[in-house]
Order: sequence, then C-alpha cells, then structure tokens
Amino acid sequence: MGKNLIFKRIKSEGSAHISYFVGSNKEAVVIDPRRDCQVYVDIARREEMKVKYIFETHRNEDYVSGSCELEHHTGARVYHGPALDFKNGETLKDGLARAIL
Repeated sequence: MGKNLIFKRIKSEGSAHISYFVGSNKEAVVIDPRRDCQVYVDIARREEMKVKYIFETHRNEDYVSGSCELEHHTGARVYHGPALDFKNGETLKDGLARAIL
C-alpha cells in the first residue's frame, strides 16, 4: 500500500523563491527547485519516495534553478512549458503531462 499524498512548500531563506515537493505512492515531483537541491533529496529519502519528475514553471533571473543538479542526483526527468527557453529538459506538450503522470 502506498503512502498518502505529501505536499511540502520549501521557501529559500533570503529570497522570494518557493518550490514544492509533491508525492504519492512512493513517487514525487519537485516544482521549481532551488540550486541547493539537497533538501529535496532529504525529503524523498525520509518519506521513502523517488523523485521522478522535475517541473520548471517559469524562468526567473533572481535565482539559479536546481533542475540540472537535482536531475543528476535523482535521475528524474525535467519538464518545462513551451514558452520557456531552457537548454535542458523536455518541453511539455498537450497531453504529455497526462501520459507521464
């Protein structure tokens, strides 16, 4: 039997950056990860979950994204919207989110 839904809001001290860890049934997604991604690795370990997806919802020049680092540590796939000019990850298209989730 899987665990119940977990939803954690992670605020980066000293900036207005907020990210999210959402998980259920031993799988998790991290939304807009910060550069220091150890916090997500720690939550996943503590909750016995695997970070499977990373979503970048917007581009923000105020902080450095942790997507690449978190992808390296977890093997999770990075996804972003079609209007974002990211060098890494995969662009989400209509229907793809339903297919991967």
